[in-house]
Amino acid sequence: MKILTLAVMLVISTAVAAQTKAQTTTEVKKAVAVELKGDAAAGAGKVAVCMACHGEKGRMPNSPIYPRLAGQSSEYLKSSLHAYRDGLRQGGMAAMMSPQTATLSDQDIVDIAAYYSQQ
Repeated sequence: MKILTLAVMLVISTAVAAQTKAQTTTEVKKAVAVELKGDAAAGAGKVAVCMACHGEKGRMPNSPIYPRLAGQSSEYLKSSLHAYRDGLRQGGMAAMMSPQTATLSDQDIVDIAAYYSQQ
C-alpha cells in the first residue's frame, strides 16, 4: 500500500512540476514579448509563408479551416504564436503551425502580430 501511495504521489508531483514549468516558461516569454515593441512594417516582410494559408494580408484564408488574421488583437496573435512555437498548443492546427513558428524569434512574433492587427 505504501509503495502504491508513493507511486501516486510521484506521478502527481511530476505532473504538477511539468505544468508549473510550462506556466513559468509561458509567463517569462509573455513578459519578454510585452517589453518588445512590434513593428508592422517589419512584420510585413515576415509573413510570406503565412499568406499561403491565411491569404494576402490575412484577410481571405484559402480554406475555411484557416482563421482570418487581419484585425485580430495583437495580444491574441502573440499568445497564439508563442504557444505554437513553444509546443504549448497540441490540438487543432498545431501540426501545421508548430513547424511554421519554430524559428520565429520573440521580435518576429511581435512584428507579425503588429502587422496583422493593423490590417
